[in-house]
Amino acid sequence: MAKLTIDGKELEFPDGTSLFDACREARGEALPHFCYHPDLSIAGVCRLCQVEVEGMPKLTIACNTTVRDGMVVHTRSEKVEKAGRQILEMHLINHPVDCPICDQAGECGLQDQYMEFGLYDAKVEMTDKCHKAKAEVIGPQVILDKERCVLCSRCVRFCNEITGTGELGIFNRGDRAEIGTPPGVELDNAYSMNTIDICPVGALTSRDFRFQKRVWMLKMTHAVCPGCATGCNVRVDHEAGRIYRLKPRYNPDVNGRWMCDRGRMTYKAVHDERRLIQPQSKGDGDVPWSEVTAELGTLMGKVGLIVGSPHQTLEEMFLLKKLAAKLGCTSVYGGLAGADTREGDDLLLDADRTPNRRGLALTGLNEIDAAALAAAIAGTEGTILVHGGNPAADSAVSEALAAHGQVVYLGQVANETAAVAEVLLPVATWAEKAGIFVNRQGRLQGFAQAIGRAGAVREDWRVLSELLAGAGDEAAPGSLKAVRELMGSELSPGIDLNKLPARGFVPGGEN
Repeated sequence: MAKLTIDGKELEFPDGTSLFDACREARGEALPHFCYHPDLSIAGVCRLCQVEVEGMPKLTIACNTTVRDGMVVHTRSEKVEKAGRQILEMHLINHPVDCPICDQAGECGLQDQYMEFGLYDAKVEMTDKCHKAKAEVIGPQVILDKERCVLCSRCVRFCNEITGTGELGIFNRGDRAEIGTPPGVELDNAYSMNTIDICPVGALTSRDFRFQKRVWMLKMTHAVCPGCATGCNVRVDHEAGRIYRLKPRYNPDVNGRWMCDRGRMTYKAVHDERRLIQPQSKGDGDVPWSEVTAELGTLMGKVGLIVGSPHQTLEEMFLLKKLAAKLGCTSVYGGLAGADTREGDDLLLDADRTPNRRGLALTGLNEIDAAALAAAIAGTEGTILVHGGNPAADSAVSEALAAHGQVVYLGQVANETAAVAEVLLPVATWAEKAGIFVNRQGRLQGFAQAIGRAGAVREDWRVLSELLAGAGDEAAPGSLKAVRELMGSELSPGIDLNKLPARGFVPGGEN
């Protein structure tokens, strides 16, 4: 262990600890920096994290220095602050200072450091600055503005060290040095948009988010990506009922600080033009909930088959199984086996493109293959209830459902299953409700509702609970909290599902 003094505070750290991390703990905030990133190798190129160490003739960069016993460190001395101003001025010499039109404005490291060290007029006229390529498309998702780049090399190191694809490099020397891709190469890996997240300035911006919304207008909600079984923790940025982007949220047990590009685009399904926003009855079109209730009462009198989906939350799976038991329906399945399976990778993207297949196992719902489901539908008497998913995407299942006729579908979009349903009940997407997903590790992860529900859309748990009550269950839960309390007592005794840890919880595992 090394004992040292930082800004007058005596602290102790394990040998080998980075001085940058030690200073963060002492200060309560990180040192000024551009190039440092906790998940990338040390580059030491921006020089902003310099500190004064007594006994050393020059300032030293904290990111590339380890603590030593007896060190006396100053992070806010006049010498340090003067150096910070000089280094910042070097970074700003050729910067275009186009903050009013830059997507990074409001979350820009260069702006932050200027407010910390600068507040001075530039000594270089705009006409004298070195001009470079602007708005250069370097990949399907990323645009590069070389004039804004501070050459921190984070993006280069990410492509070299995390994805191993190596598309980016630094070319030329001096003030002509610039980030770029070699001739004929695009930044086109499955995680390319992470380079946008780690860019400390506005050099790399998203083609999807570009010029869509000022970041200070956005509200943030914590959620779990519904794109695959990994269950990356994400931040939903939204405003006025519309989602504008998803960004990764740090969870060392699941996704670290990254997420895949495909997962970032899952928000688009929330605003699908085919969204169901009003109950529908075949022959009558859109009807209010009050009118569809009577028809439901008749259809739900005898339910012969129930099909769920691994896209639904744990609470909804639990209620669906309770509804099946209350109705006396013994043919209840968790969805189509093998559906939503694609190619995965060794980083984060799982071949299982559903967020909650492990939830099916936890609730005891088994999946069924398409041929067996089509046969089961053909042999069913009474109503078929389908909750979520799209089993009719399989042609054999679609034909069987169409021939049967008595289908009630709790869904989100006008898909193949909706087309063969007699009654459509519009239910919420993942962003319009709260719930729990169980990822591939068996980790229970809660997420909050981000945006309001459009039209007459209702939360799934509420619809299922009302169906339970209609079936004669006087103890049907009246709130999501009550659903979780009931579910906890039956599925996971001793776990308060209303207070899951931020990092999630693995029953019987290390937490």
